[in-house]
Amino acid sequence: MRKPIRMNRSFCRKIWPGPPRGCPDPRGLLDLEISDDDANEILLRMKIDGVFKTTWPDRFPETTRQLADGGLPPDAVILDVGASDGSTSLCVMRAVHFKRYYVTDRHIAALACTTAKGVFFCDESGAPFMFANRFFVIYNDPDDASRAQSGLVRNLFAGFDVAKCREVRKLPLVNRALLPRLGDGVRLERYDIFEAWPHEKADLVIAANILNRDYFADEWLAEALRNLKAVLKDNGRLAV
Repeated sequence: MRKPIRMNRSFCRKIWPGPPRGCPDPRGLLDLEISDDDANEILLRMKIDGVFKTTWPDRFPETTRQLADGGLPPDAVILDVGASDGSTSLCVMRAVHFKRYYVTDRHIAALACTTAKGVFFCDESGAPFMFANRFFVIYNDPDDASRAQSGLVRNLFAGFDVAKCREVRKLPLVNRALLPRLGDGVRLERYDIFEAWPHEKADLVIAANILNRDYFADEWLAEALRNLKAVLKDNGRLAV
């Protein structure tokens, strides 16, 4: 990244008219009137544990077409791991028949913690990964920063204490179009691929971009594959 400190796009618009500059303001997720498109754009810029939530609709169209024509049973159980905000999951849902579809990711919600400095965004354990005020959006990535920025980033996040926040709100980290579909047939679950899957076995496991050497060492990937293999029914399929 090299630049974990970004200008807030809302502030940039006041200074530089024209094409959008800077990072979208994640505090927009606190606005109940925010549009779905604006909310989804914010989600795509979130980075937790070194991994961006970035994805996009119809990310692997040829694979989706093959899944639609691949003879899955009409009552298929599908497990989508590392689904990020679920944008691609929605496209698969429209293409295939299923009884139950699990949309999973390690981070499906965040805490927005308001302080005098601004808003810290944390994972569900309270560990901060992002900060925003009216001027800046700052990622908790001091090791990936230039020398000039790393000290500033460390000092900002080192002083954070969720217990001292003025307000703490829980926010879903999913595409807004997914929320109305949630129920018995479509379930949103927190799941870490390095743990055993706790629910029913699946006819299809989709691992779109999670089995990635940019994210994990080979021994971790091998452990993930063992867990995903254990999820599959007899003659189940793994789409990578």
